[in-house]
Amino acid sequence: GLHILVNGYVSVYEKKGEYQVIAIDVHPVGKGALILAFEQLKEKLEKMGYFDSLHKKSIPILPKKIGIATSIGGAVIRDIILVLRNRFENFHLIVRDVNVQGTTSSKEICEAIDDLCEYGVDVIILARGGGSLEDLWAFNTEEIAKKIFNCPVPLISAIGHETDYTISDFVADKRAATPSVAGELVILNKTGEIANLKTMLRRIESLANFRINIFRKELTFLIKRRILIKPKTLLDRFNQNASEFYVNLIDNMKKLIRERKEKSYGLSKMIDRKSILKRICIYRIAIKNIDIRMNSCIKNYINLKRSRLKYILEEIREKNPASVLERGFALIYRAEEDKNIKSIEEAKINQKIRILLRDGVLNVKVLDKIYKKLELGFKDGN
Repeated sequence: GLHILVNGYVSVYEKKGEYQVIAIDVHPVGKGALILAFEQLKEKLEKMGYFDSLHKKSIPILPKKIGIATSIGGAVIRDIILVLRNRFENFHLIVRDVNVQGTTSSKEICEAIDDLCEYGVDVIILARGGGSLEDLWAFNTEEIAKKIFNCPVPLISAIGHETDYTISDFVADKRAATPSVAGELVILNKTGEIANLKTMLRRIESLANFRINIFRKELTFLIKRRILIKPKTLLDRFNQNASEFYVNLIDNMKKLIRERKEKSYGLSKMIDRKSILKRICIYRIAIKNIDIRMNSCIKNYINLKRSRLKYILEEIREKNPASVLERGFALIYRAEEDKNIKSIEEAKINQKIRILLRDGVLNVKVLDKIYKKLELGFKDGN
């Protein structure tokens, strides 16, 4: 059972006359305290992912260097070496002596793991014999758990007996029930593997002999064929096929040429020379008519454009200022500005002006202005 230390006080239940303890605080003591600490650390590390299989490294099948961290004074190292020799005597073993029990053992174990990693081992066995929970407590610390979790080399935890579980067992890449089992896990059984190889070799030889016999039968069958006994037979047959192919090719070419000639002759008969000449005459007449119509259209178009041009020239001539002067009219300008005077209001007394006539210019001076409205009348149709 779990030993505990209870702080509280005693009271009496008067109806039954019984004493009872009112607990204020409860603490485990002795082994009970260790179990509680173990469970608390286990729960903490599990939440941190230290036990996840994703972080587990695979153990090499045939490691070149095996590292063991244990006490060389115990029976554990002898058991492991005995198992290794029985399974595969050609192995390279590096043993790091370490205290596996005591207040400083956790720190020494961590240092041993670092040393073995520096030695370049391929796998590490962390081993210890059986003992009580207190004896195995060095492998239940958070320090050991972190070191194993961060170890770059695959690590096997072989602590105590099969029923003993430590924190290192949960964090390690592989748990061995005992140190001897760790020796079995870390290396192959040479005798068994040799037996397996011999079995595989026999199977390969049997399969090879079977295939060789099949090929031998096929070769014997081919050798007995007439084509291989007399190879000239194959050549004669090839020549015969080639000759037949050549004859067929010539016949087909002649047939094709004959068919083309017959088709050409039939087409030549279908062509009537008179009908072709008649059609040519019809086309000539049609072309001549088209030419006449085109010439007529072109002449009409030219005449139309010529009449239009004549009309435009007459309009330009009538609107030309020179033609106005020809009819007896005059243009009046200021002498100093060459600006046209359109009204009597624009002229001033004593102002010099110029009068442009049909045949010259008059320079005159305004003496007087007489306001009189110009009246135009038409008589006798003029």
